[in-house]
Amino acid sequence: MDLLNWAARVKQVDEDAVARAQLGPDPQPPPRQHQQARVAQHHAFEQRLWALCQPFAHTLAFQRTLCERMERFLPEMFAFVAFAFVPAHNNLAERSVRPLVMARTISGGSRSPQGSVTRMGLARLFGNWMAQGLNSFH
Repeated sequence: MDLLNWAARVKQVDEDAVARAQLGPDPQPPPRQHQQARVAQHHAFEQRLWALCQPFAHTLAFQRTLCERMERFLPEMFAFVAFAFVPAHNNLAERSVRPLVMARTISGGSRSPQGSVTRMGLARLFGNWMAQGLNSFH
């Protein structure tokens, strides 16, 4: 299997998982059975992805690094299929760090390791306070 074909098949597994996660709950089974079905589908997607990666993990193939990373994080990769409250994307995380990255780009950074540590610590504190709805001045 060539690299391009392999990448397309890996992408298809992800797209299938996202499509499955976006389906609403089936009204027929009770919630407990519905959750069990979601967990079973989560494991099925893990198995599909690992079937594509296993031949290349721990070899000298181009896919090796990505396959070994997938092996390490496989239980977490399809959590959005098993649990409806987990998003299938990281857009919220990306949007939350964007203002900090833009400020760093505009200012040229803190220019020292200690300044970076201080700036990140303050950003973390203010971000947590904002997420909790707390007034940072109090």
